[in-house]
Amino acid sequence: MQNDVNVNRQHKDRLFRFIFQEKSALLSLYNAINRSDYTDPESLEIYTMENYVYMGMKNDVSFLIDWNMNVFEHQSTYNPNMPLRGFLYMSAMFKKFIKLNRLDIYGSKEIKLPIPRYYVFYNGTRKLEDEVILALTDSMPFENAKEISCAEFRAHLVNINDGHNPKMMERCPLLREYAIFVEDIRNNMALGMEHRDAIVQATDVCINKGGLLSDILQGHKAEVTDMLLTEYDEAFHIASEKEISREEGRQEEKAKTEREKQRADAAEKLARESELRAAVFALKLKGKTEEEIAEIREISIDKVHKILSEI
Repeated sequence: MQNDVNVNRQHKDRLFRFIFQEKSALLSLYNAINRSDYTDPESLEIYTMENYVYMGMKNDVSFLIDWNMNVFEHQSTYNPNMPLRGFLYMSAMFKKFIKLNRLDIYGSKEIKLPIPRYYVFYNGTRKLEDEVILALTDSMPFENAKEISCAEFRAHLVNINDGHNPKMMERCPLLREYAIFVEDIRNNMALGMEHRDAIVQATDVCINKGGLLSDILQGHKAEVTDMLLTEYDEAFHIASEKEISREEGRQEEKAKTEREKQRADAAEKLARESELRAAVFALKLKGKTEEEIAEIREISIDKVHKILSEI
């Protein structure tokens, strides 16, 4: 793999996307997933759309090969909405495919379309199986959604943490080296290192080991460090937003409980006042004087007088 890969300065790359943007690396990853043996990198037709940006980072690689329309996406945080994201992205890709091939979707002739395939390469800390299938209908709160929905879309989540999917890793050495590299960073941080120090040390170790990833890191050490710091900032941001949301929920629940208590206290006070007014009026009808009523109800003369005057 060449070291003169250009880095787009407008939006940050994820490291995963950065190392697999070369066609030869991408073809190796595709072969590992499909157990295929394509050898010509030029058989890939890149469809990645640069204007699709998530949290300031380009996070997909999209391409067409052998009538398979592929979207490869990397995520370091688990997201149950991946099928929806993939569905929307794939729709845009098909629109691009139709335009590039000058296809007439309103004509009487059936047009031929590639098979959509959406893979999410996950290396977050949540414990997941080697492979997980998430469906668009999973997010529809109806028992028969799968039967009555006119559309279904599946996200094929592939766990690329070190120790998962060993056969796939064996078929794609660059993916295996990437998994080990990320695991080394996490281990460094677990020892108390700051993010930058953990990344730099793991990078140096990887470079000294040699290999495909070593060649990339050696030529782009500063860029890689910057990319990873941005990714960890993203993960921290998401975690912070979730904690803020939980805290807001707790505060809202606390405020709701306080409002309910205030309403209950007000209702109880109103009931006591109503009972007192009725009792004072009943005693008056029995011929009791205001002094006697005050003594019986253990309230002031002024209070008795106020209640009788309002009645």
